[in-house]
Order: sequence, then C-alpha cells, then structure tokens
Amino acid sequence: MLTSMLKLNPQTRALWLSGLAAAYRTAAACAIVAVATLFGPAALRRQVAFPAFSYVTVILVITGASLGDTFRGCWDAFCATVLTVIPAILGLWAIGPAELTTALTAVVVGMAAFVVMLPDHKTHLVSKRIALGQIVIIYVVAYDKGGETDPVMHPVHVAASTAVGVVACVIALLLPYPGLATCQVTAE
Repeated sequence: MLTSMLKLNPQTRALWLSGLAAAYRTAAACAIVAVATLFGPAALRRQVAFPAFSYVTVILVITGASLGDTFRGCWDAFCATVLTVIPAILGLWAIGPAELTTALTAVVVGMAAFVVMLPDHKTHLVSKRIALGQIVIIYVVAYDKGGETDPVMHPVHVAASTAVGVVACVIALLLPYPGLATCQVTAE
C-alpha cells in the first residue's frame, strides 16, 4: 500500500492524504463523542439525551480538516441552537407537549423549518442543517413522549447533544495527526 502511494503524482498524493486526514479527524471526533456519552460523568450523560445527534453534528461540522473551519462550524452550531432552542422552549411552554397532535406537530415543524430556511445571506448552510435536525428532534420527541416532556429541559438536552459534538470536533482537530516522513520528502 505504501509503495503504491509513493508512486502517485504529487497532486494525487496530496489529495489522498488530505482525505485521509479528514477521515482521521472525523473518526477521532466520533470516538470522543462515544467515550463522553458512554463513559463520561453521570451529569454529562444525563444532559446528553441524544448522542446520535452528537455524531450528526460531528459529521456536519468537521467537513474541512482545518481548525478555522471547525471554529466556523462551532459558531454555526451556536447560531443554530439559538435559532431553534429558544423558540422551541417558548413554543413547547405555550402549547404544552401533552397537547401536541400529529397535525399540530407537523405544522409546528413546518413553520419552524420555514423560518430557519428563509433566504438570508448571513446564516451559513451548516447552521441551517443543524437547526433543522434540532427542530425535528425537539418536536417529534416531544410529540412521542407527550406530557412526560419537560418544555424547558428537553430542548436543553438537544442543545447539550449538539455541544458535545462541537467540542469533540475541536478536540479532534487539536490532536496531532501522524505524518510519515516519506510523505514530507520531496524528490529533487
């Protein structure tokens, strides 16, 4: 494998190594989410009620292999959370999770998605994708659990799940990536 990689032209090798680095960072971030949600402190595990959404956040945020792109993704996740969680808390408090019907849930999800997707040039596409995921989780799970859903803590749990994914991305990008010395040597 290594000998075939050394025979590649420099552009192909750089592209391949860039993809390998991105895959390494994504896998590391997913491993961090797994360790945090499975073996982390009990207080953290109680707050992160949707670890699957933490993985989704990792996939959406860590698209680039640079730390700057990840910080941009952190800002996008924060904007998405503000865009969805605060209105969801107010909406669930006003409506009451026990009163959600299938039709009402569909209308509320549709209205919230419409507001998130309104065309503006200030909100990044990653932010909109995270917000749409949060909207679906918040309202569909509230409908499913009905009166058992706390209108304040349920959206907070979704926000905590998003935050774990974002923090895992930052930590994964701060980890050193192993590089082979043969990849650093240029032929003269």
